[in-house]
Amino acid sequence: MTLDEIKALLVTADPNIRHYFSMSDAEAYSYWEETQRLPFMADDAHDASNQAWKFYVHRYTKTEDDAIAQAIFDTLDADPRTTVKWIINPEPQDGYIHHIFECEGY
Repeated sequence: MTLDEIKALLVTADPNIRHYFSMSDAEAYSYWEETQRLPFMADDAHDASNQAWKFYVHRYTKTEDDAIAQAIFDTLDADPRTTVKWIINPEPQDGYIHHIFECEGY
């Protein structure tokens, strides 16, 4: 899964998602970042024609049961090329609920 394919997938869940770290004082915002290119093996060698990435999607919202957070999870979970783990980290100091999606895309 290329970075362009990851971006295209995420935009279907949140058209306003940004690439790399983003901060805002809006009620809700999202960004994603790739953190590691994973080895994609074929016949005991790296397959240069395919890409695999570990990436994170971050959704900050002040709304419980945020529809975009659910859409991000549903989109990632439905795609057979991705694995996803959803972690929720409330941040009481600023009022945000931080949804963290730890993913791998193949």
